[in-house]
Amino acid sequence: MGTRLWPLSRQQASKQFLRMMGKRSMLQNTLKRLLNLPHTEAPIITCNEEQQSLLMGQLRELSLEYRAILLEPIGRGTAPATLIASLEALSEDLDPLVLVVPADHVIKNEAEFGATLDIAVGAAQANYLVTFGVPPTRAETGYGYVQRGQELQPGVFELASFVEKPNLATATDYGRDSLWFWNSGMFLFKARQYLEESEQYQPEMVSCCRYAHQESEWVNKQMRLPQSIFEQCDSGSIDTIVMEKTTNGALVTLDAMWSDLGSWQAMWEVSNQDSDGNVVDGDVLLLRSSNSFVHSDHKLITVLGVEDLVIVDSPDALLVANRDRAQEVHDVVDLLKRENREEYRQHHKVYRPWGTYETVDAGAEFRVKRITVYPRCRLSLQSHAKRAEHWIVVSGSARVVRGAEEFHLGKNESTYIPSNTKHRLENVGETDLVLVEIQTGSYLGEDDIVRYEDDFDRQSEGS
Repeated sequence: MGTRLWPLSRQQASKQFLRMMGKRSMLQNTLKRLLNLPHTEAPIITCNEEQQSLLMGQLRELSLEYRAILLEPIGRGTAPATLIASLEALSEDLDPLVLVVPADHVIKNEAEFGATLDIAVGAAQANYLVTFGVPPTRAETGYGYVQRGQELQPGVFELASFVEKPNLATATDYGRDSLWFWNSGMFLFKARQYLEESEQYQPEMVSCCRYAHQESEWVNKQMRLPQSIFEQCDSGSIDTIVMEKTTNGALVTLDAMWSDLGSWQAMWEVSNQDSDGNVVDGDVLLLRSSNSFVHSDHKLITVLGVEDLVIVDSPDALLVANRDRAQEVHDVVDLLKRENREEYRQHHKVYRPWGTYETVDAGAEFRVKRITVYPRCRLSLQSHAKRAEHWIVVSGSARVVRGAEEFHLGKNESTYIPSNTKHRLENVGETDLVLVEIQTGSYLGEDDIVRYEDDFDRQSEGS
């Protein structure tokens, strides 16, 4: 969820999908980086099924190729996710090497990353389970640490020990010892070897993953894992299930300007700072301020006479924090969850397989939305019991089904959809269809929907 990057990162739009380092998201940059490497195949991507719409939109945006998308109904950690991906990789290959890469990392020196992978490939082919250790640049309590042992082959070292997120004093000691590295969370190994070692240490988990993989449903290269099976699987990370126990572990040093951007402090560190140590993103004016991170995506922010602050503004929430307390932002999210506040869950802009919508204004019996439909996509054939809708096309070309009627709408044209009327909206053009939707009625919740046909096989609430 990337809770330490709230309010930009939310449950249904987490940090790997955000564009905080340029025009592309971290997910898009990760996939581009991997596809640029020699001898790599199209990736297998694992995500929660709630993230399917965001994922497909970002893949479509850059025409990114993939081999399969594995949709988890519930999170169970990196160990089960990688077990199922390894099973899928084995289905067409005798024993491929599997590179496990989180989607939310920043690696600025891609040439060094490629050179490090070349060393790791040799170790993995020699039957080592490889992890990548990053030389620490500070005492960091938000990262795990790994210790390097004796050299096994050129550039490859014995994996001596793991420590999960140490306290500040311990992390400071590790920073003074050249044998300790940040745990990058990336791994490389043979698929079959990972399965066999997992079975040795956690046979019930492997059995559950095999069954879930076998019983999954496929639609257009997307595999939906059955919840009734997968929720019975134990949770765990690759570190705790395999790497901390194996006698075949190896460490390769990755010195490629790496960061997992886990906090606003990390974001400040990897960004370009001005002469006063400030990082600004958006419409921001700073006066007599220093060493601060300020983000605005929709309005002017002026900052006067402050230092070491994080200020992050979004359409529905504002964060102000001391930069040295950036690791504690997840406590804010925990509080929002306890109070059942919507601000921890999703943004005003909501992503669907067909496009996006965002609420512009709302009152007791009305709601105004801006809707964007991707080219050649359409919403489900649906009806609403308690609300009517008025559609006004801003740009693009729409085909509308309203009861027994079917007609087209162009720019500045509109139509009215009464309640309890079957209707459908489709973008028949080659550019985005943008329209304003005005909802009126006694109840405007997203669960007031009956679907009759749907291109995405959805049964749950939402347009």
